[in-house]
Amino acid sequence: MHNTSFELDKARAILTTYRQVHDNSPPVNRINRSKLQQKNKELENELIQLKEKYTILQKELLNRNKRLESLHQELCDKTSYMSRLQEDFENAIYQLGQRKEA
Repeated sequence: MHNTSFELDKARAILTTYRQVHDNSPPVNRINRSKLQQKNKELENELIQLKEKYTILQKELLNRNKRLESLHQELCDKTSYMSRLQEDFENAIYQLGQRKEA
C-alpha cells in the first residue's frame, strides 16, 4: 500500500508539473508567452530589414570601390600623360636651345 501511495504522489507531481507547463499555465504566463512571441516576430522582421539594408550597403560599397579604382586608374593615366608631356616640352626647349647655338 505504501508503494502505491508513493507512486500516486509521484504521478500527481508529474501531472501537476505538466499542467503548469502546458495545460493550465496561468494567464500571466500566457500573456508573457504571447508578448514574447510578438516580440520575437518583431525582432525577426527587424532582422530581415537589417539584412536587406546590409545587402544594399554591401552593393553600395562595392560600387564605390569600383568607382574609386576607376578614378585611381584615370588619375594614374593622366599623371603618366602629364609626365610625357613635360618630357616632350623639356626636349623641345632643349632642341630649340641647340638650334640657336648652332
